[in-house]
Amino acid sequence: MSGATLTFCSLHPTRDVVLGIRDLDLGNVLRAETWFTYPGGKALNAARTAGMLGGRSRAIVLSPPAWRGLLRGFLGRFRVGFTLLPVDAEGRVCVVLNEGGQGCARSRETVINTDLHLTLTGSQRTRLATVVRRASRRPGFLVLAGSLPPSLGLTAIRGLLRLASSGEAKLAVDQSGRWLREAVRHRPWIIKPNLHEFHGLLGRRTRTFGELVAGCESLRAGGVGRILLSLGDKGALLVSPAGRWIASALPAPAGALSPIGCGDALFGAFLRTVAAGGAEPEALAWGVAAGTANLAHRGACLMTAGEIRPLVPKVRIRRA
Repeated sequence: MSGATLTFCSLHPTRDVVLGIRDLDLGNVLRAETWFTYPGGKALNAARTAGMLGGRSRAIVLSPPAWRGLLRGFLGRFRVGFTLLPVDAEGRVCVVLNEGGQGCARSRETVINTDLHLTLTGSQRTRLATVVRRASRRPGFLVLAGSLPPSLGLTAIRGLLRLASSGEAKLAVDQSGRWLREAVRHRPWIIKPNLHEFHGLLGRRTRTFGELVAGCESLRAGGVGRILLSLGDKGALLVSPAGRWIASALPAPAGALSPIGCGDALFGAFLRTVAAGGAEPEALAWGVAAGTANLAHRGACLMTAGEIRPLVPKVRIRRA
């Protein structure tokens, strides 16, 4: 492992259940051709990507005690350490119905999410605050990614954001809606929205590339250090103090299976490269390569470093 520590806060993790189905015929009894389960959610997806690429990747996980074995076994494969904060809840489940395969007329995914309903006790809140404060004081990056349990409430989330932005660690954010708007008030080092989240943050849609860049610069003027904007099949845009770069998307691999987790792969690979001392354009290339490699798998961020590495030189980076 190399570079600065990357600590990913997974406060609303899921247990993803991926079912491979040739033809989703609603109203009938179906049999999945393949299925598997793993710990998911944006933070853990990005943490796995950083870990598989050799980064010093750790996760703070708010989850049921019964998940400890699953987390240890699965995250260990990707060299991700973790601190589990036990909560009195069954855990959140995300069911992914991946439809398609050879000879199938269509390829699509249906995602069914649930919320984690929990109430933290006073001692659990104190423990969470202590762990986040400790991570914020460690040189490196503190990453807040993914949705947050609705029961935590605005006051608690604001308190966590204050703690997360109070130390040496650079605050990195991949959230949406209300929580993204709250996070930008704490002057994060970087945010990673997709286009829909970006427009929601701006409060308006951009119609041209120039308006897109101007919107990023307006966020930087308001205190956001960098914007890594995921553009789906158009690639990614980075606007930072060092410059502006656009990375074109690579062609999707033959038989691409799932776009879920591509943005998480982008963020994890970008942060890992910067944490290891790489320049930002290089980090952007690694991010787009990781997102492309992710397309070849059912499930999020289950590719390997060996799949990502050959794609990096193929990513075209140009000044924006």
